[in-house]
Amino acid sequence: MIFFDGGESSLHGITEVLELFASWSGLRMNKEKAQLFATGLNQEESLAISQYGFANGKLPIRYLGLPLMSRRLKISEYADLLDKITRKFKAWGTKTLSFVGHLELIRTVIYGLVNFWISTFILPKCCLRRIESLCSRFLWTGDVESAYGTKVS
Repeated sequence: MIFFDGGESSLHGITEVLELFASWSGLRMNKEKAQLFATGLNQEESLAISQYGFANGKLPIRYLGLPLMSRRLKISEYADLLDKITRKFKAWGTKTLSFVGHLELIRTVIYGLVNFWISTFILPKCCLRRIESLCSRFLWTGDVESAYGTKVS
């Protein structure tokens, strides 16, 4: 991912550096797959971008599994994270795992996924509470859709 100020001189410099890299390494960038994301450009500046062979991209997109956009995420946009966690729990629910097995999956996989999101975004409290609820249900019942826990005598 390369960031620049939108000026034609910067764009020219970027293409020169990429061509120099290609001559050294033999690796070429596929301009058909590359997109430049810029806001506040006039028509002339947008035309300059297309003359260099780049397409103008539009936000939001997904980059490394995270939503990339120019504004703060809405609560509804954290549904991807919650859905991903729920899918993992449902897949693990079919396996016969011990309490320690459930705990280890939560600690390694789920907390790793949540930490990856937290490194980029501030998760809202309602999202964190929902994640804790899913983890608790899976830990005690092995199923995120079950409302009943393990019977203790």
